[in-house]
Amino acid sequence: MQAGSGARWLVLLTGLLAAILLPWALVGDDLARWTLAATAALADRPWLVMALVVLLLALDPVLPVPSSIVAVAGGSALGAGVGAAAIFMGLMTGALIGYWLGRQPGRALAGRLVGDAALAGLDPRVRPIGPLALLLSRPVPVVAEAVVILAGAARLPWRPFLLAVVPANAALALAWAGLGATASAGHLMPALVGIIALPALAYALWHLFRRA
Repeated sequence: MQAGSGARWLVLLTGLLAAILLPWALVGDDLARWTLAATAALADRPWLVMALVVLLLALDPVLPVPSSIVAVAGGSALGAGVGAAAIFMGLMTGALIGYWLGRQPGRALAGRLVGDAALAGLDPRVRPIGPLALLLSRPVPVVAEAVVILAGAARLPWRPFLLAVVPANAALALAWAGLGATASAGHLMPALVGIIALPALAYALWHLFRRA
C-alpha cells in the first residue's frame, strides 16, 4: 500500500471512529439516564417500552445510543421473552441501517477519499474475515457499529452478512434480556457484570482469532 493511500485510509477510519465516539462523549451519559427514566416511567405500558427499545437500538448507527443499557433496561421492563424479541428487532434494524449507510453513502465517500481502485482492493480482503468480525464485534460498543458500516462499504454480500449478524444478535438479545430480567428481580450484580463482561469477552475472542 502506498504512503499516500495509507494516509487516506487512516483519515477515513479515524473519521468513522470520531463520528461514532464524539456524539457518545457529548450526550451518551444523558441519553443513558433518559433511557432508564423513560423505561421506568412507561413500565405499565409495555408496548411503548417495546417500541422505545426497538427505536433506540435501530438508531444506534447514527445516534450515541448506549445499546447495552437500553437492552438491559428493556429486559428489565418487558421480561426475558418479550424483551429479547424487542432487542433482537432493534439490533437487526440497526445492523441493516448501518450496512446500508456503509454500502451506499459510505462507499461513495470512501471512494472519493481513497480512490475507487484502493476501495475495490479492500473488498477481497474484508470478505474472508468480515463474517467473523461481525459475529464477535456485536457486543462491543463503537466497534460493532464501525464493523457493520465497513462491511457495507466493502460490499460484503448479504448472505454472509446475515449469517453472521442474525445469530449474533439473537444470542445478544437473549443475554441482555436475561440480564435485565435478573436485575428486575433484585439481582443487580449479575446485570452489571454482564454489561461489562459480554463486550470484554467478545473483544478478547476477536484478538485471539486475529492472532491464530
